[in-house]
Amino acid sequence: MYSCTFIGHYDCSEDIRESIYNAIENLILYEKVQTFYVGTNGRFDYFVYNELCKLEKIYNIKIFVVLSYLNNKNKPYYDEKKTLFPSVLETTPPRFAINKRNIYMIEKSQYMICYMNHTFSNTYTFVKKAKRKNLKIFNLGRYDIYDIN
Repeated sequence: MYSCTFIGHYDCSEDIRESIYNAIENLILYEKVQTFYVGTNGRFDYFVYNELCKLEKIYNIKIFVVLSYLNNKNKPYYDEKKTLFPSVLETTPPRFAINKRNIYMIEKSQYMICYMNHTFSNTYTFVKKAKRKNLKIFNLGRYDIYDIN
């Protein structure tokens, strides 16, 4: 059983939703991905979570909302039963929590769907890490990920 994680710019347009849905469905149908890890920071994560929930009603998939902070449980848009707080974050200072959470999700996955339009953000940093770990990466943004070393 394969897993996928998501990394994207904090802000993105609502037009991305259909692309997210199609990319996830293709992974389910053609790559046998059954487990998905998504964060709780920004619109991209919010859109991903909503599209995953739609697909969960059709396919037998597992969704894990990976918290970076325990106080993220108050986010209104996701089901608490799907939340995961990695033990590695219990002693992590808050300023490093999102980065450590993203590394955790990358290490659990073989695939990544990202939304990256430029290289001056943490999205670029984590796509580079995923590429070094040999994850199969699908970018829904405009940046050509093959240019990443």
